[in-house]
Amino acid sequence: ATGKRVGVIGGGPGGLTAAYYLSLKGNRVTIVDSMPQMGGMLRYGIPDYRLPQEVLERDIEHILTTGINVITDVSIGRDVTMEDIQKSYDAVYISIGAHNDKKIGIEGEDAENVVSAVSLLRRIDEGNAPDFTGKRICVIGGGNVAMDVVRTAVRLGAEEAYIVYRRSEAELPARVEEVHHAKQEGIEFRMLT
Repeated sequence: ATGKRVGVIGGGPGGLTAAYYLSLKGNRVTIVDSMPQMGGMLRYGIPDYRLPQEVLERDIEHILTTGINVITDVSIGRDVTMEDIQKSYDAVYISIGAHNDKKIGIEGEDAENVVSAVSLLRRIDEGNAPDFTGKRICVIGGGNVAMDVVRTAVRLGAEEAYIVYRRSEAELPARVEEVHHAKQEGIEFRMLT
């Protein structure tokens, strides 16, 4: 044991990894996370069909066997100050992730029934999945997150699901296998749109 206390802000992949190795090195580690459960975007951004929650839970439990303390539902700046955090630990590692939405700057992006990929996936993982039964869903974008959202929409009952992308299919940033799977699931691609 080093006798040192380390605070890790954020219980996503980066925070969990840092906490695990810091704990193995003999430090007393506490993870502070603003969400009700740890995992970050692994939990709140990746659909269950790609990363089952049981697998994530198993990995987190293994990491915690090293003696890491966990505090959830605490936001730095809202529930506790950064100054208090710094006073409580010998070192602080900040790993707050990338939970922000991207806006594209077009008219109507704040309209009713227009939601960001990050907020939709988080809502689903928090147990508040929308019912898309019989709906037509359009996803703007061509990356892996767009494929996750459009494929999830189909799983939530969407009658029609579309990817709308501004470039050609050859320029899609999503992995080839993701595009292939989306097409197999009946998702229509509207390119150069």
